[in-house]
Amino acid sequence: MAAKIIEAIRGLERERFRAMVDGDGQSLDTLLAENVSYVHTNGKRETKRQFIDGIVAGRRRYRQIEVQSQDVLPVGRETCVVTGRALIEMEANNGALLFPIAYTAIHTQADGQWRLIAWQATRCAIE
Repeated sequence: MAAKIIEAIRGLERERFRAMVDGDGQSLDTLLAENVSYVHTNGKRETKRQFIDGIVAGRRRYRQIEVQSQDVLPVGRETCVVTGRALIEMEANNGALLFPIAYTAIHTQADGQWRLIAWQATRCAIE
């Protein structure tokens, strides 16, 4: 059972990152909980609406999100904690920004559907 949940959460993480790169607000709306807390690498915290609007409007443009490592830890039946590292490429006004992050994502299940409830990322030094 745990293996199935872990694989499902890995799939949801891939879907969310793809939706962020594609600017797919509809998919993000499905993947994020209504009361999600989304904390970016700069410390800025956004609501679900702020996060999705920023991506759809093009104020935040992700070119690529490459997961480098990812651990999924089921906690009880309705929560999974994901810790990982990823390489983020964003489009900035003066070209591309490329930086590694470490992140924690928490997914919860309600009414049989998993959704992201919290995200916190930290920019890492390039090693």
